Amino acid sequence: MLNPSKVFELTMTTSESGRIIYFDMNGWIDLAKIYYGQPSNREKELLDKILQSSDDGTAIFPISIIHLFETHNIANPRRREDLVALMVKISKYYTITPYWNRLLELEIKNLILEKKGLRPINIRDHFVGKGFSRLMGATPTIASKDISPKLLDELNEDLLKLLNNPEIFAELTTRIYNNRKQEQTTTVKEFERIREKLKQYKDNEYRRKVFLTQNIVATILPKLVQFLTEMNLPATFAEELFTSFDLDTFLGKLPTALCEFALLFQRDQQLSRPIQVNDIADIWHLTLAIPYSDIVITEKMWVSIAKRARLDEKCDTLILSSIEELNECL
Repeated sequence: MLNPSKVFELTMTTSESGRIIYFDMNGWIDLAKIYYGQPSNREKELLDKILQSSDDGTAIFPISIIHLFETHNIANPRRREDLVALMVKISKYYTITPYWNRLLELEIKNLILEKKGLRPINIRDHFVGKGFSRLMGATPTIASKDISPKLLDELNEDLLKLLNNPEIFAELTTRIYNNRKQEQTTTVKEFERIREKLKQYKDNEYRRKVFLTQNIVATILPKLVQFLTEMNLPATFAEELFTSFDLDTFLGKLPTALCEFALLFQRDQQLSRPIQVNDIADIWHLTLAIPYSDIVITEKMWVSIAKRARLDEKCDTLILSSIEELNECL
Protein backbone atom coordinates (compact mmCIF):
# COMPACT_ATOMS: atom_id res chain seq x y z
CA MET A 1 0.00 0.00 0.00
CA LEU A 2 1.11 3.54 -0.72
CA ASN A 3 1.69 5.74 2.27
CA PRO A 4 2.35 9.28 0.92
CA SER A 5 3.00 11.86 3.59
CA LYS A 6 2.55 15.29 2.09
CA VAL A 7 1.26 17.38 -0.77
CA PHE A 8 3.98 17.69 -3.38
CA GLU A 9 5.13 20.54 -5.61
CA LEU A 10 3.49 20.79 -9.02
CA THR A 11 6.32 22.33 -10.98
CA MET A 12 9.70 21.09 -12.05
CA THR A 13 12.47 22.66 -14.08
CA THR A 14 14.82 20.72 -16.29
CA SER A 15 17.80 21.76 -14.16
CA GLU A 16 16.17 20.18 -11.10
CA SER A 17 15.22 16.90 -12.75
CA GLY A 18 17.15 13.76 -13.44
CA ARG A 19 17.11 11.90 -16.71
CA ILE A 20 13.63 11.19 -18.02
CA ILE A 21 13.20 7.46 -18.63
CA TYR A 22 9.94 6.53 -20.31
CA PHE A 23 8.54 2.98 -20.27
CA ASP A 24 5.82 1.92 -22.65
CA MET A 25 3.13 -0.33 -21.18
CA ASN A 26 5.07 -3.53 -21.81
CA GLY A 27 8.03 -2.06 -19.96
CA TRP A 28 5.91 -1.37 -16.88
CA ILE A 29 4.40 -4.87 -17.05
CA ASP A 30 7.86 -6.44 -17.29
CA LEU A 31 9.01 -4.37 -14.32
CA ALA A 32 5.96 -5.44 -12.29
CA LYS A 33 6.77 -9.09 -12.98
CA ILE A 34 10.22 -8.53 -11.48
CA TYR A 35 8.96 -6.48 -8.53
CA TYR A 36 6.17 -8.87 -7.52
CA GLY A 37 7.92 -12.07 -8.60
CA GLN A 38 11.12 -13.88 -7.72
CA PRO A 39 13.80 -11.92 -9.59
CA SER A 40 17.13 -13.36 -10.64
CA ASN A 41 20.27 -11.66 -9.35
CA ARG A 42 20.53 -9.55 -12.50
CA GLU A 43 16.84 -8.61 -12.36
CA LYS A 44 17.23 -7.70 -8.68
CA GLU A 45 20.21 -5.51 -9.58
CA LEU A 46 18.12 -3.71 -12.22
CA LEU A 47 15.15 -3.28 -9.87
CA ASP A 48 17.39 -1.86 -7.13
CA LYS A 49 18.90 0.62 -9.59
CA ILE A 50 15.48 1.78 -10.75
CA LEU A 51 14.14 2.16 -7.20
CA GLN A 52 17.29 3.98 -6.06
CA SER A 53 17.39 6.37 -9.01
CA SER A 54 13.68 7.10 -8.54
CA ASP A 55 14.18 7.75 -4.81
CA ASP A 56 17.23 9.99 -5.18
CA GLY A 57 15.91 11.83 -8.24
CA THR A 58 18.77 10.98 -10.58
CA ALA A 59 16.13 9.60 -12.92
CA ILE A 60 12.39 10.08 -13.19
CA PHE A 61 9.97 7.55 -14.65
CA PRO A 62 6.84 9.46 -15.63
CA ILE A 63 3.49 7.81 -16.25
CA SER A 64 0.76 8.99 -18.59
CA ILE A 65 -2.98 8.76 -18.89
CA ILE A 66 -2.35 6.45 -21.87
CA HIS A 67 -0.75 3.96 -19.48
CA LEU A 68 -3.81 4.04 -17.26
CA PHE A 69 -6.19 3.52 -20.18
CA GLU A 70 -4.11 0.54 -21.31
CA THR A 71 -4.28 -1.17 -17.93
CA HIS A 72 -7.87 -2.06 -18.84
CA ASN A 73 -6.43 -4.77 -21.10
CA ILE A 74 -5.28 -6.62 -17.95
CA ALA A 75 -8.19 -8.89 -17.04
CA ASN A 76 -7.08 -9.76 -13.48
CA PRO A 77 -8.17 -6.95 -11.08
CA ARG A 78 -5.41 -7.70 -8.56
CA ARG A 79 -2.73 -7.53 -11.25
CA ARG A 80 -4.16 -4.19 -12.45
CA GLU A 81 -4.10 -2.78 -8.92
CA ASP A 82 -0.56 -4.01 -8.29
CA LEU A 83 0.67 -2.59 -11.60
CA VAL A 84 -0.81 0.87 -11.02
CA ALA A 85 0.49 0.91 -7.43
CA LEU A 86 3.99 0.19 -8.74
CA MET A 87 3.69 2.84 -11.44
CA VAL A 88 2.65 5.44 -8.88
CA LYS A 89 5.42 4.36 -6.49
CA ILE A 90 8.25 4.57 -9.04
CA SER A 91 6.94 7.60 -10.92
CA LYS A 92 6.86 9.63 -7.70
CA TYR A 93 3.75 11.26 -9.22
CA TYR A 94 5.68 12.55 -12.23
CA THR A 95 3.39 12.53 -15.25
CA ILE A 96 3.50 13.72 -18.84
CA THR A 97 1.01 15.87 -20.66
CA PRO A 98 -1.39 13.79 -22.77
CA TYR A 99 -1.52 16.39 -25.54
CA TRP A 100 1.34 16.19 -28.03
CA ASN A 101 -0.40 18.84 -30.16
CA ARG A 102 0.16 21.38 -27.36
CA LEU A 103 3.86 20.61 -27.42
CA LEU A 104 3.76 21.03 -31.20
CA GLU A 105 2.20 24.46 -30.75
CA LEU A 106 5.06 25.46 -28.47
CA GLU A 107 7.57 24.14 -31.02
CA ILE A 108 5.94 26.24 -33.75
CA LYS A 109 6.11 29.30 -31.49
CA ASN A 110 9.79 28.54 -30.85
CA LEU A 111 10.37 28.40 -34.60
CA ILE A 112 9.01 31.93 -34.86
CA LEU A 113 10.93 33.11 -31.79
CA GLU A 114 14.17 31.66 -33.17
CA LYS A 115 13.66 33.41 -36.49
CA LYS A 116 13.13 36.69 -34.59
CA GLY A 117 16.19 36.12 -32.39
CA LEU A 118 14.09 35.85 -29.21
CA ARG A 119 14.43 33.50 -26.23
CA PRO A 120 12.75 30.11 -26.83
CA ILE A 121 10.27 28.36 -24.55
CA ASN A 122 11.63 25.44 -22.50
CA ILE A 123 9.26 22.80 -23.84
CA ARG A 124 10.62 20.00 -21.68
CA ASP A 125 9.13 21.69 -18.63
CA HIS A 126 5.73 21.57 -20.35
CA PHE A 127 6.21 17.88 -21.16
CA VAL A 128 6.69 16.53 -17.65
CA GLY A 129 5.64 17.61 -14.18
CA LYS A 130 3.95 16.35 -11.04
CA GLY A 131 0.37 15.69 -10.16
CA PHE A 132 -3.04 14.77 -11.48
CA SER A 133 -3.52 18.04 -13.34
CA ARG A 134 -0.46 17.33 -15.50
CA LEU A 135 -1.70 13.79 -16.07
CA MET A 136 -5.01 15.13 -17.40
CA GLY A 137 -3.37 17.96 -19.34
CA ALA A 138 -5.45 20.67 -17.66
CA THR A 139 -5.95 22.39 -14.32
CA PRO A 140 -9.61 22.30 -13.21
CA THR A 141 -11.03 25.49 -11.76
CA ILE A 142 -14.23 26.56 -10.05
CA ALA A 143 -15.99 29.41 -11.83
CA SER A 144 -18.75 31.41 -10.15
CA LYS A 145 -20.07 34.95 -10.32
CA ASP A 146 -21.61 34.56 -6.85
CA ILE A 147 -18.28 34.19 -5.01
CA SER A 148 -15.80 36.99 -4.39
CA PRO A 149 -12.62 36.80 -6.51
CA LYS A 150 -10.46 36.41 -3.39
CA LEU A 151 -12.53 33.49 -2.05
CA LEU A 152 -12.65 31.95 -5.53
CA ASP A 153 -8.85 32.03 -5.74
CA GLU A 154 -8.60 30.37 -2.32
CA LEU A 155 -11.10 27.65 -3.33
CA ASN A 156 -9.24 26.93 -6.56
CA GLU A 157 -5.95 26.74 -4.69
CA ASP A 158 -7.46 24.27 -2.22
CA LEU A 159 -8.97 22.25 -5.10
CA LEU A 160 -5.58 21.99 -6.82
CA LYS A 161 -3.89 20.86 -3.60
CA LEU A 162 -6.62 18.27 -3.07
CA LEU A 163 -6.33 16.89 -6.61
CA ASN A 164 -2.58 16.65 -6.32
CA ASN A 165 -2.48 15.12 -2.87
CA PRO A 166 -0.72 11.76 -3.25
CA GLU A 167 -3.57 9.77 -1.67
CA ILE A 168 -6.13 11.45 -3.94
CA PHE A 169 -3.78 10.96 -6.91
CA ALA A 170 -3.69 7.21 -6.29
CA GLU A 171 -7.48 7.04 -5.90
CA LEU A 172 -8.13 9.04 -9.09
CA THR A 173 -5.76 6.90 -11.15
CA THR A 174 -7.79 3.87 -10.04
CA ARG A 175 -10.97 5.48 -11.32
CA ILE A 176 -9.34 6.12 -14.70
CA TYR A 177 -8.10 2.60 -15.28
CA ASN A 178 -11.44 1.10 -14.29
CA ASN A 179 -13.14 2.91 -17.19
CA ARG A 180 -13.38 0.95 -20.45
CA LYS A 181 -11.42 2.12 -23.47
CA GLN A 182 -13.32 2.34 -26.74
CA GLU A 183 -11.54 0.95 -29.76
CA GLN A 184 -10.82 3.56 -32.40
CA THR A 185 -11.79 1.53 -35.46
CA THR A 186 -12.71 4.64 -37.47
CA THR A 187 -9.17 5.98 -37.14
CA VAL A 188 -7.70 2.64 -38.25
CA LYS A 189 -9.86 2.69 -41.39
CA GLU A 190 -8.68 6.22 -42.16
CA PHE A 191 -5.04 5.18 -41.75
CA GLU A 192 -5.64 2.26 -44.12
CA ARG A 193 -7.21 4.61 -46.66
CA ILE A 194 -4.20 6.94 -46.52
CA ARG A 195 -1.80 4.04 -46.94
CA GLU A 196 -3.66 2.75 -49.97
CA LYS A 197 -3.67 6.19 -51.56
CA LEU A 198 0.09 6.59 -51.09
CA LYS A 199 0.78 3.29 -52.86
CA GLN A 200 0.33 5.07 -56.19
CA TYR A 201 3.75 6.68 -55.68
CA LYS A 202 6.21 3.92 -56.54
CA ASP A 203 9.40 5.71 -55.53
CA ASN A 204 9.76 5.42 -51.75
CA GLU A 205 11.58 8.74 -51.23
CA TYR A 206 9.06 10.61 -53.36
CA ARG A 207 6.23 8.90 -51.43
CA ARG A 208 7.82 10.01 -48.15
CA LYS A 209 8.08 13.62 -49.28
CA VAL A 210 4.47 13.65 -50.47
CA PHE A 211 3.37 12.23 -47.12
CA LEU A 212 5.38 14.78 -45.13
CA THR A 213 4.26 17.72 -47.26
CA GLN A 214 0.60 16.75 -46.96
CA ASN A 215 0.89 16.52 -43.17
CA ILE A 216 2.80 19.79 -42.87
CA VAL A 217 0.12 21.61 -44.87
CA ALA A 218 -2.72 19.99 -42.90
CA THR A 219 -1.22 20.10 -39.39
CA ILE A 220 1.47 22.77 -39.12
CA LEU A 221 0.66 25.53 -41.61
CA PRO A 222 -2.73 26.52 -40.05
CA LYS A 223 -1.19 26.80 -36.57
CA LEU A 224 1.78 28.74 -37.93
CA VAL A 225 -0.49 31.28 -39.64
CA GLN A 226 -2.61 31.52 -36.47
CA PHE A 227 0.42 32.33 -34.30
CA LEU A 228 1.76 34.82 -36.82
CA THR A 229 -1.57 36.63 -36.68
CA GLU A 230 -1.53 36.63 -32.86
CA MET A 231 2.01 38.04 -32.90
CA ASN A 232 1.10 40.73 -35.48
CA LEU A 233 3.53 39.29 -38.02
CA PRO A 234 2.71 39.20 -41.74
CA ALA A 235 1.59 35.94 -43.33
CA THR A 236 4.58 36.21 -45.66
CA PHE A 237 6.69 35.30 -42.61
CA ALA A 238 5.42 31.73 -43.03
CA GLU A 239 6.81 31.61 -46.56
CA GLU A 240 10.16 32.87 -45.25
CA LEU A 241 10.25 30.06 -42.71
CA PHE A 242 9.39 27.36 -45.22
CA THR A 243 11.93 28.55 -47.76
CA SER A 244 14.69 28.91 -45.14
CA PHE A 245 15.02 25.14 -44.67
CA ASP A 246 14.66 21.95 -46.63
CA LEU A 247 11.85 19.60 -45.64
CA ASP A 248 13.80 17.47 -43.17
CA THR A 249 15.58 20.42 -41.52
CA PHE A 250 12.24 22.17 -41.06
CA LEU A 251 10.71 19.11 -39.38
CA GLY A 252 13.84 18.69 -37.26
CA LYS A 253 12.88 21.93 -35.55
CA LEU A 254 9.44 20.49 -34.71
CA PRO A 255 10.35 17.18 -33.06
CA THR A 256 6.84 16.06 -32.10
CA ALA A 257 5.68 16.49 -35.70
CA LEU A 258 8.87 14.82 -36.90
CA CYS A 259 8.22 11.79 -34.67
CA GLU A 260 4.53 11.45 -35.47
CA PHE A 261 5.01 11.75 -39.22
CA ALA A 262 8.06 9.45 -39.28
CA LEU A 263 6.41 6.76 -37.13
CA LEU A 264 3.25 6.82 -39.21
CA PHE A 265 5.11 6.69 -42.52
CA GLN A 266 7.52 3.94 -41.51
CA ARG A 267 4.67 1.91 -39.98
CA ASP A 268 2.75 2.23 -43.25
CA GLN A 269 5.67 0.84 -45.23
CA GLN A 270 5.03 -2.55 -43.64
CA LEU A 271 2.47 -3.32 -46.33
CA SER A 272 1.84 -6.91 -45.27
CA ARG A 273 1.04 -5.87 -41.69
CA PRO A 274 -2.55 -4.66 -41.08
CA ILE A 275 -2.79 -1.40 -39.16
CA GLN A 276 -3.91 -2.19 -35.61
CA VAL A 277 -5.91 -0.28 -33.00
CA ASN A 278 -2.98 -0.46 -30.58
CA ASP A 279 -0.84 1.42 -33.09
CA ILE A 280 -2.75 4.59 -32.22
CA ALA A 281 -1.77 4.45 -28.54
CA ASP A 282 1.79 3.38 -29.37
CA ILE A 283 2.37 6.29 -31.76
CA TRP A 284 0.72 8.64 -29.26
CA HIS A 285 3.13 7.37 -26.56
CA LEU A 286 6.21 7.73 -28.70
CA THR A 287 5.34 11.05 -30.32
CA LEU A 288 5.30 12.48 -26.80
CA ALA A 289 8.15 10.49 -25.32
CA ILE A 290 10.93 10.33 -27.92
CA PRO A 291 11.51 14.10 -28.36
CA TYR A 292 11.67 14.99 -24.66
CA SER A 293 12.89 11.88 -22.84
CA ASP A 294 16.48 10.78 -22.38
CA ILE A 295 15.69 7.06 -22.63
CA VAL A 296 12.61 5.36 -24.11
CA ILE A 297 11.81 1.65 -23.72
CA THR A 298 9.33 0.33 -26.27
CA GLU A 299 8.54 -2.69 -28.44
CA LYS A 300 11.10 -4.05 -30.89
CA MET A 301 9.00 -3.10 -33.90
CA TRP A 302 8.83 0.54 -32.85
CA VAL A 303 12.52 0.59 -31.95
CA SER A 304 13.30 -0.63 -35.45
CA ILE A 305 10.95 1.91 -37.03
CA ALA A 306 12.29 4.79 -34.92
CA LYS A 307 15.91 3.93 -35.69
CA ARG A 308 15.16 3.49 -39.39
CA ALA A 309 13.86 7.08 -39.32
CA ARG A 310 16.94 8.06 -37.21
CA LEU A 311 14.70 9.51 -34.51
CA ASP A 312 17.19 8.42 -31.85
CA GLU A 313 19.89 10.56 -33.50
CA LYS A 314 17.66 13.50 -34.40
CA CYS A 315 16.09 13.70 -30.92
CA ASP A 316 19.24 12.63 -29.02
CA THR A 317 17.26 9.90 -27.27
CA LEU A 318 18.38 6.39 -26.39
CA ILE A 319 15.66 4.00 -27.62
CA LEU A 320 15.71 0.50 -26.14
CA SER A 321 13.59 -2.60 -26.69
CA SER A 322 13.60 -4.01 -23.13
CA ILE A 323 14.06 -2.92 -19.55
CA GLU A 324 16.99 -5.37 -19.28
CA GLU A 325 18.99 -3.08 -21.58
CA LEU A 326 18.49 -0.34 -19.00
CA ASN A 327 20.80 -2.15 -16.57
CA GLU A 328 23.87 -0.71 -18.29
CA CYS A 329 22.45 2.83 -18.36
CA LEU A 330 21.72 3.40 -14.66
